[in-house]
Amino acid sequence: MTDATSLRESFRVGGRRTIFVLSGLAVLDAADSAGFGVLAPDIQKSLHLSTTTITVTAALAGFTVSFAALPLGVLGDRMRRTLIAGVSTLLWAGASVLTAVAQAAWQLALIRTLSGIGKANEGPVQSALLTDAYPPRGRGKIFAIHRAGLPVGILLGPALLGGVASVAGGGDGWRWAFAFMAVPAVILGVTTLSVPEPERGRFEAGDHSAAAKPDDPAVTLRTAFASLRKVRTFSLIMVSLGAFGFAVTTVPIYLNIVMEQHFHLEAGSRGAVGSVSSVGALLGAVVGGKYADQLFARSPERCMYAVGVAVAALGCGLGLQAYAPNVAAFIVIGFITQALLFAGLVPVILVVATITPFQFRAVGFAIVGLYLSLVGGLGGALLGAVFEGALGPQAAVAILAPVASLVAAAFMVRGARTVRADVAQVTAVSG
Repeated sequence: MTDATSLRESFRVGGRRTIFVLSGLAVLDAADSAGFGVLAPDIQKSLHLSTTTITVTAALAGFTVSFAALPLGVLGDRMRRTLIAGVSTLLWAGASVLTAVAQAAWQLALIRTLSGIGKANEGPVQSALLTDAYPPRGRGKIFAIHRAGLPVGILLGPALLGGVASVAGGGDGWRWAFAFMAVPAVILGVTTLSVPEPERGRFEAGDHSAAAKPDDPAVTLRTAFASLRKVRTFSLIMVSLGAFGFAVTTVPIYLNIVMEQHFHLEAGSRGAVGSVSSVGALLGAVVGGKYADQLFARSPERCMYAVGVAVAALGCGLGLQAYAPNVAAFIVIGFITQALLFAGLVPVILVVATITPFQFRAVGFAIVGLYLSLVGGLGGALLGAVFEGALGPQAAVAILAPVASLVAAAFMVRGARTVRADVAQVTAVSG
Protein backbone atom coordinates (compact mmCIF):
# COMPACT_ATOMS: atom_id res chain seq x y z
CA MET A 1 0.00 0.00 0.00
CA THR A 2 1.35 3.42 -0.90
CA ASP A 3 1.80 6.22 1.58
CA ALA A 4 -1.09 8.19 0.09
CA THR A 5 -3.41 5.16 0.21
CA SER A 6 -2.45 4.47 3.82
CA LEU A 7 -3.22 8.04 4.86
CA ARG A 8 -6.45 7.99 2.87
CA GLU A 9 -7.44 4.78 4.62
CA SER A 10 -6.67 6.35 8.01
CA PHE A 11 -8.94 9.28 7.16
CA ARG A 12 -11.65 6.88 6.05
CA VAL A 13 -11.53 5.02 9.36
CA GLY A 14 -11.00 7.90 11.79
CA GLY A 15 -12.16 10.92 9.81
CA ARG A 16 -10.38 14.19 9.12
CA ARG A 17 -12.06 16.31 11.78
CA THR A 18 -10.32 14.78 14.79
CA ILE A 19 -6.77 15.09 13.50
CA PHE A 20 -7.13 18.60 12.11
CA VAL A 21 -8.86 20.06 15.19
CA LEU A 22 -6.25 18.52 17.50
CA SER A 23 -3.49 19.70 15.19
CA GLY A 24 -4.93 23.20 15.53
CA LEU A 25 -4.58 22.90 19.29
CA ALA A 26 -0.97 21.82 18.85
CA VAL A 27 -0.35 24.91 16.72
CA LEU A 28 -1.71 27.14 19.49
CA ASP A 29 0.38 25.47 22.19
CA ALA A 30 3.58 25.78 20.18
CA ALA A 31 2.83 29.34 19.11
CA ASP A 32 2.44 30.38 22.74
CA SER A 33 5.65 28.70 23.88
CA ALA A 34 7.68 29.98 20.94
CA GLY A 35 6.14 33.43 21.25
CA PHE A 36 6.97 33.59 24.94
CA GLY A 37 10.56 32.72 24.13
CA VAL A 38 10.79 35.49 21.53
CA LEU A 39 9.14 38.04 23.80
CA ALA A 40 11.03 36.92 26.91
CA PRO A 41 13.64 39.72 26.66
CA ASP A 42 10.84 42.33 26.36
CA ILE A 43 8.93 40.82 29.30
CA GLN A 44 12.18 40.73 31.24
CA LYS A 45 12.74 44.46 30.72
CA SER A 46 9.10 45.44 31.29
CA LEU A 47 8.81 43.58 34.60
CA HIS A 48 12.48 44.13 35.61
CA LEU A 49 13.31 40.42 35.85
CA SER A 50 16.69 38.73 35.94
CA THR A 51 17.71 36.27 33.24
CA THR A 52 17.36 33.40 35.69
CA THR A 53 13.86 34.53 36.70
CA ILE A 54 12.51 34.79 33.16
CA THR A 55 14.11 31.46 32.19
CA VAL A 56 12.70 29.60 35.18
CA THR A 57 9.31 31.28 34.63
CA ALA A 58 9.28 30.05 31.04
CA ALA A 59 10.18 26.54 32.19
CA LEU A 60 7.47 26.73 34.87
CA ALA A 61 4.75 26.29 32.25
CA GLY A 62 6.48 23.12 31.10
CA PHE A 63 6.76 21.91 34.70
CA THR A 64 3.05 22.50 35.20
CA VAL A 65 2.27 20.67 31.97
CA SER A 66 4.10 17.61 33.27
CA PHE A 67 2.56 17.90 36.74
CA ALA A 68 -1.01 18.33 35.51
CA ALA A 69 -0.59 15.72 32.79
CA LEU A 70 -0.67 12.87 35.28
CA PRO A 71 -4.14 13.56 36.74
CA LEU A 72 -5.36 14.50 33.26
CA GLY A 73 -3.92 11.20 32.03
CA VAL A 74 -5.95 9.31 34.63
CA LEU A 75 -9.06 11.26 33.65
CA GLY A 76 -8.26 10.65 30.00
CA ASP A 77 -8.31 6.90 30.58
CA ARG A 78 -11.70 7.17 32.32
CA MET A 79 -13.60 10.14 30.86
CA ARG A 80 -14.52 11.62 27.49
CA ARG A 81 -11.21 12.91 26.17
CA THR A 82 -12.65 15.50 23.78
CA LEU A 83 -14.37 17.17 26.76
CA ILE A 84 -11.09 17.33 28.66
CA ALA A 85 -9.24 18.79 25.65
CA GLY A 86 -11.91 21.43 24.99
CA VAL A 87 -12.21 22.64 28.58
CA SER A 88 -8.42 22.69 28.97
CA THR A 89 -8.07 24.87 25.88
CA LEU A 90 -10.61 27.36 27.20
CA LEU A 91 -8.64 27.51 30.44
CA TRP A 92 -5.50 28.22 28.42
CA ALA A 93 -7.32 31.06 26.63
CA GLY A 94 -8.09 32.66 29.98
CA ALA A 95 -4.44 32.38 31.02
CA SER A 96 -3.37 34.12 27.81
CA VAL A 97 -5.58 37.10 28.68
CA LEU A 98 -4.15 37.20 32.21
CA THR A 99 -0.59 37.13 30.84
CA ALA A 100 -1.40 40.36 29.02
CA VAL A 101 -2.15 42.14 32.31
CA ALA A 102 0.61 40.69 34.54
CA GLN A 103 2.43 43.32 36.58
CA ALA A 104 4.91 41.37 38.68
CA ALA A 105 7.09 38.27 38.57
CA TRP A 106 4.90 36.32 40.99
CA GLN A 107 1.80 37.09 38.93
CA LEU A 108 3.50 35.96 35.74
CA ALA A 109 4.62 32.76 37.46
CA LEU A 110 1.08 31.96 38.60
CA ILE A 111 -0.38 32.73 35.19
CA ARG A 112 2.19 30.58 33.37
CA THR A 113 1.30 27.81 35.81
CA LEU A 114 -2.36 28.17 34.83
CA SER A 115 -1.35 28.18 31.18
CA GLY A 116 0.56 24.94 31.72
CA ILE A 117 -2.52 23.30 33.21
CA GLY A 118 -4.49 24.29 30.12
CA LYS A 119 -1.83 22.85 27.82
CA ALA A 120 -1.35 19.64 29.78
CA ASN A 121 -3.97 17.70 27.82
CA GLU A 122 -1.94 17.79 24.60
CA GLY A 123 0.41 14.94 25.46
CA PRO A 124 -1.72 12.43 27.38
CA VAL A 125 -5.25 13.11 26.19
CA GLN A 126 -4.80 14.09 22.55
CA SER A 127 -2.15 11.45 21.79
CA ALA A 128 -4.25 8.68 23.34
CA LEU A 129 -7.30 9.92 21.46
CA LEU A 130 -5.46 9.82 18.13
CA THR A 131 -4.12 6.34 18.86
CA ASP A 132 -7.68 5.04 19.31
CA ALA A 133 -9.15 7.05 16.44
CA TYR A 134 -6.81 5.84 13.67
CA PRO A 135 -5.54 2.36 12.65
CA PRO A 136 -2.03 1.23 13.65
CA ARG A 137 -0.78 1.01 10.05
CA GLY A 138 -1.21 4.74 9.56
CA ARG A 139 -0.48 6.09 13.04
CA GLY A 140 2.97 7.36 12.10
CA LYS A 141 1.47 9.64 9.49
CA ILE A 142 -1.32 10.75 11.81
CA PHE A 143 1.18 11.54 14.55
CA ALA A 144 3.27 13.39 11.96
CA ILE A 145 0.33 15.63 11.07
CA HIS A 146 -0.32 16.28 14.76
CA ARG A 147 3.35 16.90 15.51
CA ALA A 148 3.57 19.13 12.45
CA GLY A 149 1.29 21.47 14.38
CA LEU A 150 4.29 22.21 16.61
CA PRO A 151 6.62 23.52 13.87
CA VAL A 152 3.69 25.34 12.30
CA GLY A 153 3.11 26.99 15.68
CA ILE A 154 6.83 27.65 16.02
CA LEU A 155 6.74 29.09 12.50
CA LEU A 156 3.70 31.31 13.07
CA GLY A 157 4.07 32.07 16.77
CA PRO A 158 7.29 34.11 16.78
CA ALA A 159 6.33 36.05 13.66
CA LEU A 160 2.73 36.56 14.80
CA LEU A 161 3.35 37.45 18.44
CA GLY A 162 6.53 39.34 17.63
CA GLY A 163 4.71 41.16 14.85
CA VAL A 164 1.78 42.13 17.08
CA ALA A 165 4.20 43.34 19.74
CA SER A 166 6.11 45.39 17.18
CA VAL A 167 2.93 46.94 15.75
CA ALA A 168 1.65 47.76 19.24
CA GLY A 169 5.02 49.34 19.98
CA GLY A 170 6.45 50.51 23.25
CA GLY A 171 7.75 48.45 26.12
CA ASP A 172 4.37 46.77 26.64
CA GLY A 173 3.73 45.60 23.09
CA TRP A 174 4.09 42.01 24.27
CA ARG A 175 0.86 42.37 26.28
CA TRP A 176 -1.21 42.89 23.13
CA ALA A 177 0.35 39.79 21.60
CA PHE A 178 -0.89 37.52 24.38
CA ALA A 179 -4.33 39.11 24.40
CA PHE A 180 -4.57 38.43 20.67
CA MET A 181 -3.76 34.72 21.16
CA ALA A 182 -6.83 34.18 23.34
CA VAL A 183 -9.23 34.63 20.38
CA PRO A 184 -8.30 31.52 18.32
CA ALA A 185 -7.95 29.56 21.57
CA VAL A 186 -11.61 30.17 22.46
CA ILE A 187 -12.75 29.21 18.95
CA LEU A 188 -10.79 25.95 18.91
CA GLY A 189 -11.70 25.11 22.49
CA VAL A 190 -15.41 25.27 21.71
CA THR A 191 -14.92 23.29 18.48
CA THR A 192 -13.07 20.51 20.30
CA LEU A 193 -16.09 19.87 22.53
CA SER A 194 -18.00 18.52 19.52
CA VAL A 195 -15.27 16.18 18.19
CA PRO A 196 -16.42 12.51 18.32
CA GLU A 197 -14.93 10.25 21.01
CA PRO A 198 -13.43 6.96 19.68
CA GLU A 199 -13.71 3.66 21.53
CA ARG A 200 -10.68 2.84 23.66
CA GLY A 201 -8.52 0.02 22.34
CA ARG A 202 -10.68 -0.38 19.26
CA PHE A 203 -7.81 -1.73 17.15
CA GLU A 204 -6.37 -4.13 19.74
CA ALA A 205 -7.51 -7.73 19.85
CA GLY A 206 -9.23 -9.24 22.86
CA ASP A 207 -11.97 -8.41 25.34
CA HIS A 208 -12.05 -4.71 26.26
CA SER A 209 -15.28 -4.83 28.22
CA ALA A 210 -13.75 -4.05 31.60
CA ALA A 211 -10.69 -1.89 31.15
CA ALA A 212 -12.03 0.12 28.26
CA LYS A 213 -14.97 1.58 30.17
CA PRO A 214 -14.50 5.33 30.62
CA ASP A 215 -15.71 5.21 34.24
CA ASP A 216 -13.68 2.14 35.27
CA PRO A 217 -12.29 2.78 38.81
CA ALA A 218 -9.48 0.28 38.14
CA VAL A 219 -7.72 2.80 35.88
CA THR A 220 -5.50 4.49 38.46
CA LEU A 221 -1.99 5.84 38.60
CA ARG A 222 -0.89 2.90 40.73
CA THR A 223 -2.09 0.26 38.28
CA ALA A 224 -0.78 2.26 35.32
CA PHE A 225 2.69 2.63 36.82
CA ALA A 226 2.75 -1.05 37.78
CA SER A 227 1.91 -2.04 34.22
CA LEU A 228 4.29 0.40 32.52
CA ARG A 229 7.15 -0.52 34.84
CA LYS A 230 7.18 -3.95 33.22
CA VAL A 231 7.87 -2.39 29.80
CA ARG A 232 11.65 -2.02 29.74
CA THR A 233 11.79 0.05 26.56
CA PHE A 234 9.29 2.53 27.98
CA SER A 235 11.53 3.13 31.01
CA LEU A 236 14.61 3.65 28.84
CA ILE A 237 12.78 6.11 26.59
CA MET A 238 11.65 8.08 29.64
CA VAL A 239 15.21 8.39 30.93
CA SER A 240 16.31 9.49 27.46
CA LEU A 241 13.60 12.15 27.31
CA GLY A 242 14.61 13.39 30.75
CA ALA A 243 18.12 14.11 29.47
CA PHE A 244 16.77 15.42 26.19
CA GLY A 245 14.31 17.86 27.77
CA PHE A 246 16.90 20.56 28.37
CA ALA A 247 17.52 20.89 24.65
CA VAL A 248 13.86 21.46 23.74
CA THR A 249 12.58 23.55 26.66
CA THR A 250 15.38 25.70 28.11
CA VAL A 251 17.77 26.12 25.18
CA PRO A 252 15.32 28.18 23.05
CA ILE A 253 15.15 30.83 25.79
CA TYR A 254 18.94 31.12 25.89
CA LEU A 255 19.17 31.27 22.11
CA ASN A 256 16.72 34.18 22.03
CA ILE A 257 18.84 35.95 24.61
CA VAL A 258 21.90 35.26 22.42
CA MET A 259 20.10 36.83 19.45
CA GLU A 260 19.35 39.95 21.46
CA GLN A 261 22.75 40.33 23.10
CA HIS A 262 25.04 39.37 20.21
CA PHE A 263 22.99 40.17 17.11
CA HIS A 264 20.95 43.01 18.67
CA LEU A 265 17.67 41.73 17.23
CA GLU A 266 14.35 43.12 18.44
CA ALA A 267 11.22 41.00 19.05
CA GLY A 268 10.00 41.16 15.46
CA SER A 269 13.39 40.19 14.03
CA ARG A 270 13.82 37.36 16.54
CA GLY A 271 10.39 36.12 15.58
CA ALA A 272 11.33 36.14 11.90
CA VAL A 273 14.52 34.17 12.60
CA GLY A 274 12.57 31.61 14.63
CA SER A 275 9.94 31.28 11.93
CA VAL A 276 12.46 30.68 9.15
CA SER A 277 14.36 28.14 11.24
CA SER A 278 11.16 26.26 12.09
CA VAL A 279 10.56 25.46 8.43
CA GLY A 280 13.17 22.78 9.05
CA ALA A 281 10.98 21.40 11.86
CA LEU A 282 8.04 21.11 9.48
CA LEU A 283 10.25 19.32 6.96
CA GLY A 284 11.49 16.97 9.68
CA ALA A 285 7.93 16.14 10.76
CA VAL A 286 6.98 15.36 7.15
CA VAL A 287 10.01 13.08 6.69
CA GLY A 288 9.44 11.41 10.05
CA GLY A 289 5.79 10.77 9.23
CA LYS A 290 6.57 9.44 5.77
CA TYR A 291 9.02 6.81 6.94
CA ALA A 292 8.13 6.07 10.60
CA ASP A 293 5.44 3.48 9.84
CA GLN A 294 7.61 1.66 7.29
CA LEU A 295 10.73 1.75 9.46
CA PHE A 296 8.96 0.52 12.57
CA ALA A 297 7.16 -2.27 10.67
CA ARG A 298 10.43 -3.50 9.17
CA SER A 299 12.61 -3.10 12.26
CA PRO A 300 11.60 -1.47 15.58
CA GLU A 301 15.28 -1.62 16.51
CA ARG A 302 16.34 0.54 13.55
CA CYS A 303 13.59 2.98 14.47
CA MET A 304 15.20 3.43 17.90
CA TYR A 305 18.67 3.78 16.36
CA ALA A 306 17.42 6.46 13.98
CA VAL A 307 15.95 8.45 16.85
CA GLY A 308 19.18 8.14 18.82
CA VAL A 309 21.24 9.52 15.93
CA ALA A 310 18.81 12.41 15.43
CA VAL A 311 18.90 13.32 19.13
CA ALA A 312 22.70 13.23 19.32
CA ALA A 313 23.08 15.37 16.20
CA LEU A 314 20.50 17.83 17.52
CA GLY A 315 22.42 18.59 20.71
CA CYS A 316 25.67 19.11 18.85
CA GLY A 317 23.90 21.41 16.39
CA LEU A 318 22.47 23.52 19.20
CA GLY A 319 25.96 23.92 20.65
CA LEU A 320 27.18 25.21 17.28
CA GLN A 321 24.18 27.50 16.91
CA ALA A 322 24.98 29.29 20.17
CA TYR A 323 28.30 30.42 18.67
CA ALA A 324 27.06 31.14 15.15
CA PRO A 325 29.15 34.01 13.74
CA ASN A 326 26.20 35.82 12.17
CA VAL A 327 22.42 35.70 11.74
CA ALA A 328 22.58 33.77 8.46
CA ALA A 329 24.63 30.97 10.03
CA PHE A 330 22.33 31.01 13.06
CA ILE A 331 19.31 30.43 10.79
CA VAL A 332 20.94 27.67 8.73
CA ILE A 333 22.06 25.74 11.80
CA GLY A 334 18.65 26.26 13.40
CA PHE A 335 16.94 24.91 10.28
CA ILE A 336 19.00 21.71 10.43
CA THR A 337 18.62 21.16 14.17
CA GLN A 338 14.85 21.67 14.04
CA ALA A 339 14.60 19.18 11.19
CA LEU A 340 16.53 16.60 13.22
CA LEU A 341 14.36 17.20 16.27
CA PHE A 342 11.03 16.64 14.58
CA ALA A 343 12.23 13.80 12.38
CA GLY A 344 13.04 11.99 15.62
CA LEU A 345 9.88 12.95 17.52
CA VAL A 346 7.41 11.12 15.27
CA PRO A 347 9.05 7.66 15.59
CA VAL A 348 9.31 8.08 19.37
CA ILE A 349 5.59 8.78 19.69
CA LEU A 350 4.82 5.80 17.46
CA VAL A 351 6.97 3.53 19.64
CA VAL A 352 5.37 4.79 22.87
CA ALA A 353 1.87 4.28 21.43
CA THR A 354 2.76 0.72 20.44
CA ILE A 355 4.45 -0.44 23.65
CA THR A 356 1.89 1.13 26.02
CA PRO A 357 -1.15 -0.99 27.00
CA PHE A 358 -4.30 0.67 25.66
CA GLN A 359 -5.90 0.71 29.11
CA PHE A 360 -3.25 3.17 30.34
CA ARG A 361 -2.32 5.02 27.17
CA ALA A 362 -3.20 8.50 28.43
CA VAL A 363 -1.14 7.97 31.58
CA GLY A 364 1.72 6.62 29.47
CA PHE A 365 1.80 9.75 27.33
CA ALA A 366 1.52 11.85 30.51
CA ILE A 367 4.70 10.26 31.82
CA VAL A 368 6.42 11.24 28.57
CA GLY A 369 5.64 14.88 29.36
CA LEU A 370 6.73 14.42 32.97
CA TYR A 371 10.23 13.37 32.00
CA LEU A 372 10.54 15.78 29.10
CA SER A 373 9.35 18.91 30.90
CA LEU A 374 9.95 18.27 34.61
CA VAL A 375 13.19 16.33 34.59
CA GLY A 376 14.63 17.90 31.45
CA GLY A 377 12.90 21.28 31.35
CA LEU A 378 12.85 22.51 34.94
CA GLY A 379 15.95 20.55 35.94
CA GLY A 380 17.73 21.84 32.86
CA ALA A 381 16.66 25.41 33.62
CA LEU A 382 18.13 25.24 37.11
CA LEU A 383 21.34 23.59 35.90
CA GLY A 384 21.50 25.98 32.99
CA ALA A 385 21.16 28.92 35.37
CA VAL A 386 24.33 27.83 37.15
CA PHE A 387 26.31 27.64 33.90
CA GLU A 388 24.72 30.81 32.50
CA GLY A 389 25.58 32.76 35.63
CA ALA A 390 29.20 31.66 35.53
CA LEU A 391 29.89 31.46 31.79
CA GLY A 392 27.04 33.23 29.97
CA PRO A 393 24.18 31.89 27.81
CA GLN A 394 26.37 30.84 24.87
CA ALA A 395 28.63 28.62 26.94
CA ALA A 396 25.67 27.18 28.86
CA VAL A 397 24.09 25.97 25.61
CA ALA A 398 27.38 24.85 24.04
CA ILE A 399 28.25 22.69 27.05
CA LEU A 400 24.92 21.32 28.27
CA ALA A 401 23.02 20.72 25.01
CA PRO A 402 25.56 18.30 23.45
CA VAL A 403 26.14 16.44 26.72
CA ALA A 404 22.43 16.05 27.46
CA SER A 405 21.64 14.92 23.92
CA LEU A 406 24.43 12.35 23.82
CA VAL A 407 23.22 10.87 27.10
CA ALA A 408 19.67 10.78 25.71
CA ALA A 409 20.89 9.08 22.53
CA ALA A 410 22.71 6.40 24.52
CA PHE A 411 19.55 5.41 26.40
CA MET A 412 17.51 5.45 23.19
CA VAL A 413 20.00 3.08 21.53
CA ARG A 414 19.90 0.85 24.61
CA GLY A 415 16.13 0.63 24.20
CA ALA A 416 16.63 -0.94 20.77
CA ARG A 417 17.64 -4.17 22.51
CA THR A 418 14.27 -4.58 24.22
CA VAL A 419 11.73 -2.91 21.93
CA ARG A 420 10.75 -5.99 19.91
CA ALA A 421 10.13 -8.08 23.02
CA ASP A 422 8.11 -5.28 24.62
CA VAL A 423 5.92 -4.89 21.54
CA ALA A 424 5.16 -8.62 21.69
CA GLN A 425 4.52 -8.46 25.44
CA VAL A 426 2.09 -5.55 25.26
CA THR A 427 0.28 -7.15 22.32
CA ALA A 428 -0.13 -10.34 24.32
CA VAL A 429 -1.41 -8.48 27.40
CA SER A 430 -3.85 -6.39 25.34
CA GLY A 431 -5.12 -9.47 23.64
